[in-house]
Amino acid sequence: MTATLPKISYPVPSNKNGHAFSSVEELLSVVGGESSGLYLVGSQGMWHGGIHITDATIPWCALSTDSEAENEYCRELYKGEQFIRCMADGEIVAWRVSKDYESAAIEWRGEKLFLSTSFVLVKHYIQPGDTEESGLTFFTLYMNLAPYAAYKQQGSLADRKVSGVQRYYSSVEDLQAGRTAGKLEKDTVVTLSDTIVTRSSDRRQFTEVTITRETKNAAGNTLAAGTKIWTVSDQGNLKATESVPVPSWWEKCTPAYTNQSEGVVNCTSRTNWAYYLSSDDVLQYKNAGRLVADFPLSYEPGNTAQQVIRPGKNPDDVARTFSLVTLGRDKDKLKKGDRVWVVSDGDSLTPVAPAASGSEPVFNDVYVPSAPIPVSAGDSLGHMGFYQLPEENGKRSRYQVHIECLSMDDMEKFITNPGRAGEDAPVYLTWKADAPLFEKDERGMVAGSRKTKISGIVTLAKVPGADAEGNALANNQNAAYFHIYKENGWLPAASVQKVSQYALGELGFVTLNKTPESFDLIDGIKQPNNVVKGILEQLYKAAQDETRTTHALNKYNYQRLLALIDSNHDGYYSEQEYLQAVHNVSYRDHLYRVIAKHASEWYYGKDDPLWKTYLDTLTTDAPLWKTYLEAFLDKMTWMKAVAEKGVALGPEPWHMHPVVFLHAIKKGKTKITREMLRRIWSDPRNVSDSVLDVVAEEFSNKFDICNINTKNRLYHFFAQIYQEVGPAFNLNEGFNYRPQVLIDKFAYYRNHPQDAQTDGYIPGRQAANKQNIANRAYGGREGNDDIASGDGWRYRGRGMKQLTFKNNYRSFTNYHERVWGERVDFESSPDLLVETVYAARSALYFWDQNNLYSRADNGIGRTVSDSITRIVNLYDNHYEDRYNNLIRFLQEGIFDEIF
Repeated sequence: MTATLPKISYPVPSNKNGHAFSSVEELLSVVGGESSGLYLVGSQGMWHGGIHITDATIPWCALSTDSEAENEYCRELYKGEQFIRCMADGEIVAWRVSKDYESAAIEWRGEKLFLSTSFVLVKHYIQPGDTEESGLTFFTLYMNLAPYAAYKQQGSLADRKVSGVQRYYSSVEDLQAGRTAGKLEKDTVVTLSDTIVTRSSDRRQFTEVTITRETKNAAGNTLAAGTKIWTVSDQGNLKATESVPVPSWWEKCTPAYTNQSEGVVNCTSRTNWAYYLSSDDVLQYKNAGRLVADFPLSYEPGNTAQQVIRPGKNPDDVARTFSLVTLGRDKDKLKKGDRVWVVSDGDSLTPVAPAASGSEPVFNDVYVPSAPIPVSAGDSLGHMGFYQLPEENGKRSRYQVHIECLSMDDMEKFITNPGRAGEDAPVYLTWKADAPLFEKDERGMVAGSRKTKISGIVTLAKVPGADAEGNALANNQNAAYFHIYKENGWLPAASVQKVSQYALGELGFVTLNKTPESFDLIDGIKQPNNVVKGILEQLYKAAQDETRTTHALNKYNYQRLLALIDSNHDGYYSEQEYLQAVHNVSYRDHLYRVIAKHASEWYYGKDDPLWKTYLDTLTTDAPLWKTYLEAFLDKMTWMKAVAEKGVALGPEPWHMHPVVFLHAIKKGKTKITREMLRRIWSDPRNVSDSVLDVVAEEFSNKFDICNINTKNRLYHFFAQIYQEVGPAFNLNEGFNYRPQVLIDKFAYYRNHPQDAQTDGYIPGRQAANKQNIANRAYGGREGNDDIASGDGWRYRGRGMKQLTFKNNYRSFTNYHERVWGERVDFESSPDLLVETVYAARSALYFWDQNNLYSRADNGIGRTVSDSITRIVNLYDNHYEDRYNNLIRFLQEGIFDEIF
């Protein structure tokens, strides 16, 4: 049996644009700023098997509803720009979707406290070696996710934004006559009506819309909320308002969870039905084109205001019903989200995946599907939910996600690397304290007088090596000596050990297995002879190795606390003293490598001894707190129900730090290679091996930083750049456009069709006037000066993305300095982009700068591909080719080895 190495992802991105954290240390540093949800021992001394991430550190993963409580807490409601991500490839085996906050609210001192009971449980399997002996089944848990209601409030199909500055009219008569009332500014928010006409002069669609909120038009005049006007509504002129997509796994459920407006049905056209821009066009048989069979649509079958019945042309013809539908992808000049009329009676439109009769999604209850739902690392699981906690004199609020990593397997065995996986390719170098250090001088390597102060672990690839004579080596694989920066000296090969990344026990991971009496670990009365003692013992060991003089007393403090625990002398003591010792930032890395077997607070209920022992102490002194906690446990526990339904998760699982443990087992990154790229650019006469080597190296180096770091992202990225440069790998825009292509592609030539005839390529008659085309097509746009300036030609398409326009060359200059740390002025030297290094980097810039990766995260499909193409090259006539590139690369599995 071959190794199974799931892809690993961080649970949150580093900013609202979705950029990945550059390292695990960066993520831990940010999350280290959290004041609640500390690993293993919470801030109140209670057991806490996971970690919290809140809006205090990662606000872009929070999603608000419009509740009064949230408006009171937030200056501005959270928009959920980014999701909580699944941390590893696996399968969802259980969940609970909370309907809304009201259904989970708990009474506290005369008011309701909101929290979400939503959770997702994902099962994973890793087998780093070739035998099952090395395997481990584990789970990741994501709790307190935003409820269903948070996604239902994200706007309706009728809410639109004006895509650019565009004219509006006061009446149908004015629009037909061309009498404008003014111009709407870009992004003006409007609400669609069902009143639609086609303008006779140009066959464009216009809709009566309502100004959603008070705004100013382009001339600065106020348009009051509720004002009704007419404006053009086809060809993407009224785009859907931005809404938060639902978690990607929802649509895989049976039945699916969806934020689709009530009454709206997703469907496809049964055949190539004609479509019409208005109901009048329907009645007059004036179609605007034809859909293909299976074209994605949505409509409201029960909304008679969006229906029209057309009598037959002849007395014996049957009348047909037509409905107003929304396009699910681009069609001809129309864009996804545009509305047209299509025949809808009988089986004309086929509902997509109809739910079983009477079947409804399950809310507020634990649910275990009959078949697990596959999920990949990085997939969206949800957002942070709103979470209110009681305080003696009120409440406090935050948004949070609670994350755990659990296993019922033998973790004591797993950390010993039983299958000896990875020993043939060690990742780390370790050494012991008191190992003799060598020094390097003109004689070579000589024994020094110093010894290593402490034991240590470093990444092997980062350690300089030398041969027996002390000569530096480019590769330390067969080094005789290794330079240890921390010790400022060299260790011979005999004094170090090369360690597999899966030998976790040799890398600082330890297991604790101490049966608890209560979830209240540090109660201020009874000495914490529980998991706390085990943690303090590990931190005491770390403090004994302390070399910093400012931290020299730490080991005595740990020794004193452990002696108090061993003395068995119970009585009042400082809880904070123990908490500070457990969460001493100096030994954070040691705490995070503790793997603890402990009863889960999500398994046991209020009447089980582990909780009852604690709750009984509140009966007299804090009865309100007892009532609150009992209600909390009734609503939040779930693990026993999941176990009873067949999920192999018991009452006392092992708990691992989710970020640190998963980072430790994360497979080494496979780079993009020349061999992969050769499957795309197959002819070495067009692209040499050396060019592909440079491209592979550039893309691999910035794989995470530039966000081509998931399967969907990378395949979409290459589908686009392959279309840009073609099989010949052209890094300069060709401009061999025929006259009609110029007219279709560029506004200048649409307005000056005679120039298209003189500049365009006509086979056998004239070559394209490339310089004219560039200047006329691009002059006066996106920072370029006018046609006569020559900027169109100067800033023509170059590089693997065919970067165009002065603004983009200037932006790339700034981006390049930020990402590569090197100032190169592409605005003054635009031809640099035909050099392979900068050609590749410019493609990464455009992808990352325009957040195209966030579109790729929506999946693999024509609609997603087209949405990316619209940003890359809006007026391109190769949308289908780009999608075909995507499918071909996927089917051939060109980059599958990376993931």
